[in-house]
Amino acid sequence: MVGTRVTGRDLRFRLPGRWFSVDLSGEDATTSSIARIAKDAVGPADDRAAERATVRRQLQQAVTAGADGDVRAIMFSTEIARGTPLPVTLLVFEPADLRMSPAVGTAPQSVLKVMAEGLKQLDPGAYASMIEVRGPGVPALRTHRVEQVEESGDSEGILRLIADYWIPVPDTKRMLMVRFSTPLGELENVMLALFDEFIAVAYFSEDKPESLRDQLRAGATAHS
Repeated sequence: MVGTRVTGRDLRFRLPGRWFSVDLSGEDATTSSIARIAKDAVGPADDRAAERATVRRQLQQAVTAGADGDVRAIMFSTEIARGTPLPVTLLVFEPADLRMSPAVGTAPQSVLKVMAEGLKQLDPGAYASMIEVRGPGVPALRTHRVEQVEESGDSEGILRLIADYWIPVPDTKRMLMVRFSTPLGELENVMLALFDEFIAVAYFSEDKPESLRDQLRAGATAHS
């Protein structure tokens, strides 16, 4: 189970398999983190150098994509079930420039309605693919696209699936955007169903400050 802190809450994911989290604390830390993830995910063998390079390139592309989008977390997995390769990159954005009118209120459906209207005006292509899905305790909107990506050494390139989920933060007018991407774009419907399930079983948690009673009890226990 992995999570990322946003607007005072944790958005937590129940993700199967082994996932790696990119350190976004600084440029040097991010570069070192990407190199470490590539080695841990693929292995150190010399004959897998090309695979490590691919992982590094994919993660660096994710970091670059997130640099202009208020990214809060980047995670990566090479397999969701042992022995079954399934590369997936997960990004969580908290757009700082996305503001809702005071008249909108904080009801998730109201926030999503405004978001949908905005997409219709600003990104008709995304709007054309938009559907409502079950989110982490609240409904969410999903848009997706499949694009051709040129890979070195592959004359035909690959089909990359990118699925964006717009999720209202409960009791606020804030939105999160969770992006899943995978080079398995040929399996578009299967992967979308999988990503939908990841979003459906995610949840928001909120750390509550320890009460004075709990603090006193903890102190009494420590001195007993």
